[in-house]
Amino acid sequence: MNIINPETAKVNGVTKFNETIPVIDFAQTRETALIANEIGKACEDWGFFQIVNHGISTKSIETLWNDTQNFFSLPKNQKRSLNRTSENPWGYFDQELTKNKRDKKEIFDIGPKVDASVLDPKDPFTGATPWPKNQPVFQTTMQNHFESCEILSLKIVEAICVSLGLENSHLEKCFFPNHTSFLRLNYYPVIDPLSDIENKKKEDAGLGVHHHTDSGAVTILCQDNIGGLQVLKDGYWLPIKPIKEALVINIGDMVQVWSNGKYKAALHRVVAMEKADRYSIPFFFNPSYETVVSPLENSDEKNIYQSIHWGDFRRKRADGDYANIGKEVQIADYLTQS
Repeated sequence: MNIINPETAKVNGVTKFNETIPVIDFAQTRETALIANEIGKACEDWGFFQIVNHGISTKSIETLWNDTQNFFSLPKNQKRSLNRTSENPWGYFDQELTKNKRDKKEIFDIGPKVDASVLDPKDPFTGATPWPKNQPVFQTTMQNHFESCEILSLKIVEAICVSLGLENSHLEKCFFPNHTSFLRLNYYPVIDPLSDIENKKKEDAGLGVHHHTDSGAVTILCQDNIGGLQVLKDGYWLPIKPIKEALVINIGDMVQVWSNGKYKAALHRVVAMEKADRYSIPFFFNPSYETVVSPLENSDEKNIYQSIHWGDFRRKRADGDYANIGKEVQIADYLTQS
């Protein structure tokens, strides 16, 4: 398949650059069945959609943006004092890898609330988030948004179940009581974050985020008005244009497996910033560590995916993100033999 950039792509003289993902108004689709119909179609056609009137207040989102920008404005040494490690997945990082290539961005990953006295050293998704000490409201803001996204994510997963002909609570056991979801703050600066003197020998980052699919179930994204997020559709990289106060939703690899390939996790990327810094805030709604993901038994079709232990899959993907440890695992690795 030839992948074509939208700036130059035309079909029958019409530029596909103007094609856009569906927008679903949650205020107009309060009934689960109606939401399910719209979400199911969007998952099948795009793997992406935007939602408006989603229930997260304007004030909450404004506070979220303000605290995010304040964090990334901290001196580099203060941010690096909160670095994530191979033992604790939460914290700051400025050498993120996607498809074994370094991204031009900085991140801060936030895990769920935990009791530090009962952390399981065998579970790679437990750990205490290292909060910045000089920004006391930062922790409250992020944990409040984390909880709002949990509620919204579950509503979307319920709608996906209904769209596949199942009870809305069919997948609830896969996420509770302990899911492995996390909140991420992204900062895409115009200047490469590793342009400082001690890292001059590092390979230059070519994109904000290289092309990938998300590994989990559902991603809820707040993006600012700068733009740069693109989705691959019919061989074209199409922009996901920012809509004020809308949230961008995309499904991940586990929904692709649950749906037995009916719903596909779309490849997406973020171009490198050249004129203005960009911020985005994704929430990744992921199953519990021990969940085994298999195609849902709702049709007579042959399963095209093997069963996947979510914790093992996520750990392998995380190894590829944090350190260049071999080839990054992909969902295609779990296709059944024909």
